[in-house]
Amino acid sequence: LYQAGIAAQWELDMFGRLRRATESQAAQLQAVGADLGALQVALAGQVASSYFELRGLQQRLQVAEQNVAIQTQTLDIVSARVNAGRGTEFDSVRARAQLERTRAALPSLEADIRAAMHRIAVLTGQPPAALVDTLAVNTGLPGSLPVIPVDSPGDVLRRRPDVAAAERRLAAATARIGVATADLFPRFTLSGLLGSVATDGGDLFTGPAESRRVALGVDWTFLDYGKVKARIEAEDASSREALANYQQAVLVALEETETRLVRYQRSRQRAARLVRASDDAQRAAALARTRYEQGFIGYFEVLAAEQELTTTRDAQVRSQAAVTQAMVDVYRALAGAPAPAAESKP
Repeated sequence: LYQAGIAAQWELDMFGRLRRATESQAAQLQAVGADLGALQVALAGQVASSYFELRGLQQRLQVAEQNVAIQTQTLDIVSARVNAGRGTEFDSVRARAQLERTRAALPSLEADIRAAMHRIAVLTGQPPAALVDTLAVNTGLPGSLPVIPVDSPGDVLRRRPDVAAAERRLAAATARIGVATADLFPRFTLSGLLGSVATDGGDLFTGPAESRRVALGVDWTFLDYGKVKARIEAEDASSREALANYQQAVLVALEETETRLVRYQRSRQRAARLVRASDDAQRAAALARTRYEQGFIGYFEVLAAEQELTTTRDAQVRSQAAVTQAMVDVYRALAGAPAPAAESKP
């Protein structure tokens, strides 16, 4: 006895249950894709932040080494004056103490530099020491940074993957209300069967051995009205929660963008002022050393000027690094770089 056949069943989407279910699944998939975009933005931001942190640390180390060289020269001047009988041992001791204090900052900076190199390598999926040689060359911090154009609120929201994810989850939750509501109505299914039974294989699907059947089915769980109604209310509550999450995501996106733009602008102003302060401190320290060597002032004035120079130059480099970090934060808030704008020096 030989038999063969094929059966199929289709649900007639009379009340939109399947359509709304498809919409919900598609929106959920798009939300997951937006989540991936948000992770990519976050990772890129971490890499950029770590890179600029590294360059800032390298710049601070370079400044500290320059301060060591300056203070070494000052110590030589003080020692020469002491040997000539025009200075005191007290001045010499203070000069050495200042020099050693400046030198003491070097190992900590070197350790922070190596840690930043390791972090960048790990963030890019490499062993910690993989980029040490590549990143060892100090290329410095950017000399000029862009004036970041302010996008309209609508542009900001369209760029943010977290806002897109929240909106897609709201769409998915809304579609699930339609799925639950469709259960209030009957489901219609169309079934078809094409089969054959014969005593000889060659007779399959021939003559009386062939059979065909088409049927219309109805499934209506009207007795479960209370259960269906509760599910509709639950989906409606989920939709309201998704709406609240979406509204919060919008507000957070706008707040982050505005706040980070302000911080970026103010950090540029601070950096520009510290550049001028550093130039003045460097001239003051040079004048103090010259006047001390000529015997017009005591070492106390030299010590104060060089301490001010050390502090101001380090603050200047820190401020330059802070500007780059603020720029990265703005790009994070904008989910990437906005349209190019003319560059200007801070």
